[in-house]
Amino acid sequence: MVSRRVLGLAAVTSVLFGGTFVAAKAGLAYIPPFLFVALRFDIAAVALAAVVAWRYDWAAIRPRTRGDLLGILATGGLAIGLANALLFAGQQHATSAVGAIVFGLNPILTPVFAALLLADERLSARGAVGMALGLVGVALVVDPDP
Repeated sequence: MVSRRVLGLAAVTSVLFGGTFVAAKAGLAYIPPFLFVALRFDIAAVALAAVVAWRYDWAAIRPRTRGDLLGILATGGLAIGLANALLFAGQQHATSAVGAIVFGLNPILTPVFAALLLADERLSARGAVGMALGLVGVALVVDPDP
């Protein structure tokens, strides 16, 4: 059984993530998109660093090799930083709902691109069903009328 603490943390996470798109639209009226994303991740990095310093031993979690560090930086910079910067830039010209839907397509489209672009990635039948259900969910959000 899931504890109340875990459910509470999941609820807080959902509210914070869901509120991102509304907050982005409101904040973009005052702050340019790339600066907004940089400030957002700076604040998150400080908060996360405080939690890590309090809960973990740095030696146990630090990158072991230069390759590990470069991989972490590349993933953080491209997959998270650039994706959010482009999302916020696009949100200057679209509604919060459109931004949320586009961002919600990410886990649905990632396996498709992986199967098309990476030779050793194949989509299982179970994965295809999951993607189809996710796409139906996004379609229902976009146009809930049958």
